[in-house]
Amino acid sequence: MKTQYVPIQRVITQGRAMVRLIEAADVLLANSGSWRETLLLKATRGLYRHRLRGLVAALPPQISAEILAASENIGGGPVQDPSRN
Repeated sequence: MKTQYVPIQRVITQGRAMVRLIEAADVLLANSGSWRETLLLKATRGLYRHRLRGLVAALPPQISAEILAASENIGGGPVQDPSRN
């Protein structure tokens, strides 16, 4: 099987997008309009928390720090340390 090389900048960009998506879902959940919307937002947030945990665990600490720097809650909050969620 051929291993595909993914440039590190692409990994960082995708990881930062996951961080922002998780935070956006938290904001949207606070004003959810229906049970369906709540369900979809929680499922989406859960999926990307899981993917972000795996990504951060697989990367060197300095690259993980670059990804987590996308968090608006850099001083703390649910995305700062995804292993706690």
